[in-house]
Amino acid sequence: DAAAKWFGKAAEDVGLKGRVDDAHFTELLEGHAPNGQVLGRIVQGERQHRPGLDLTFSAPKGVSVVGLVFGDTRVIDAHDRAVERSMAYVEANLIQTRRQVGSEIVTQDGGNIITGLFRHDTSRALDPQLHTHAVIANMVQGEDGKFSAIHNDKIFRTQKLASEIYR
Repeated sequence: DAAAKWFGKAAEDVGLKGRVDDAHFTELLEGHAPNGQVLGRIVQGERQHRPGLDLTFSAPKGVSVVGLVFGDTRVIDAHDRAVERSMAYVEANLIQTRRQVGSEIVTQDGGNIITGLFRHDTSRALDPQLHTHAVIANMVQGEDGKFSAIHNDKIFRTQKLASEIYR
């Protein structure tokens, strides 16, 4: 259950706890917010919506070997805590959205996110590699409870910062 769990203040606010439900997560990635909003914009009669962002946190090889090959669960627990602390920083400091204020589109800092944390234990080459994909659904819950799409410029500009916090 710990290998696929919900994360984020918006997830908590809407009662998403424990193991990620694949069907519900798919709905979120498709832009169906928990409050019934459908995110995206209509272009030539079709709704377009980007699913989200994948931030990946990878343990160094030695850490992966100790945790996965030698079975030291303390290492895996430490990895999980480090991922959660890094994602808490991302949510508190890097999340932005754009909203229309009057006739202008403005960037707003802050907001709550819904994220699925998916821990994996092998690389593509099937070597031991402890890593977690933090898949952030492309929706930010504002103070008013409404959802809007993530404006991800700040996350991309500081992408190495979350990894350094993790390490």
